[in-house]
Amino acid sequence: MSRRVFILGSTGSIGCSTVEVIEHLRSIDGDGSWPVVGISAGSNCELLLQQAAQLDVEAIAITNKAALKFKNIFSNSEELLKAHAEPGDIVVAAIVGFAGVAPVLTAIECGCDIALANKETLVAAGEVIMKAVQEAGVRLLPVDSEHSAIYQALSERPNAEIAKITLTASGGSLRNIKTEDLSNATVEQVLNHPTWSMGAKVTVDSASLMNKALELIEACWLFDVKDDRLEAVIHPQSIVHGMVQFVDGSVIAQMSPPDMKLPIQFALTYPKRVDGCSPKIDWANHSTLQFEAIDKIRHPAIQLAYDVIRLGGTAGAVFNAANEEVVESFLEHSLPFGAMVPIVAEVLGTITHSENVTLEAVVAKDTEARELTRKIISSQKVNS
Repeated sequence: MSRRVFILGSTGSIGCSTVEVIEHLRSIDGDGSWPVVGISAGSNCELLLQQAAQLDVEAIAITNKAALKFKNIFSNSEELLKAHAEPGDIVVAAIVGFAGVAPVLTAIECGCDIALANKETLVAAGEVIMKAVQEAGVRLLPVDSEHSAIYQALSERPNAEIAKITLTASGGSLRNIKTEDLSNATVEQVLNHPTWSMGAKVTVDSASLMNKALELIEACWLFDVKDDRLEAVIHPQSIVHGMVQFVDGSVIAQMSPPDMKLPIQFALTYPKRVDGCSPKIDWANHSTLQFEAIDKIRHPAIQLAYDVIRLGGTAGAVFNAANEEVVESFLEHSLPFGAMVPIVAEVLGTITHSENVTLEAVVAKDTEARELTRKIISSQKVNS
């Protein structure tokens, strides 16, 4: 099998893993298979050109296109898709943050299936995205390891059979740090994740469990369930990525070593499975798998996720925007680790949420939330 592919955010962690998967699939299906029509990046010109040559890409997109020479070059992913995408193509959406919303909508409008690795898209604009998917008749396949796990465990079973969806969390880089020491964790500590190799933003979110909060909200949209059928647990080994408990009491889990190439390949080749390029489980090294409840006092981001789901409307856009801003400030060493989630909570509780969810409303609330968050951050910066 083979499909035409676009990789949006190709120079990031997920994008680079997707390139590996494409090369692997080509080794199975032969020369000329899995054509990558277009790739895009934010600013990494050198790697983007390397990938374009490696994959024999037809077109690229990058913000500063004047700095590059290429036969077909665009200034953003939306322009790239409008010029080259065709119905039936698959788009790997790996752009980090709210910036991924517009390209995903454009891809859907072009009739493309979406391999979604950008959780913020559904957190901020879930109602808009899912409506567009339904109207266009395209397929949205989750690439986050946890949501891919749930998708695989469900196997398209009816929603009414779902009793509980459980997402697992590694606990992040600060899992073994005392609660009283969390607030002063350094950037270097936070970025030293024990089991996953991810981008900086996702790694910071993982340490605060904000990543799991975002994923709970994403799961609400992907699987059409509310907060009463969603939970998360700590699982340090990162072998079980997600579980579904059905109404009869049966639990089905998806397990694999922590490697993003597996869910990427699953999305690209769905509904078929082919030989994978990810490592396989060696049970001799995994005689014990641990699970423990999340302490919501230590990790208040989890409760905020449930609040966002219950609030609905544009609450997700506010929540996501505030979080993106505090993470950026933390990575710049200008905001303490312990200040991030409280600021997000303050912004979420301050801004009025609209129940009329349109793209315009989502963008407006994103802007409003960022302005308020920056104002709060400016009063707390440690290096002002």
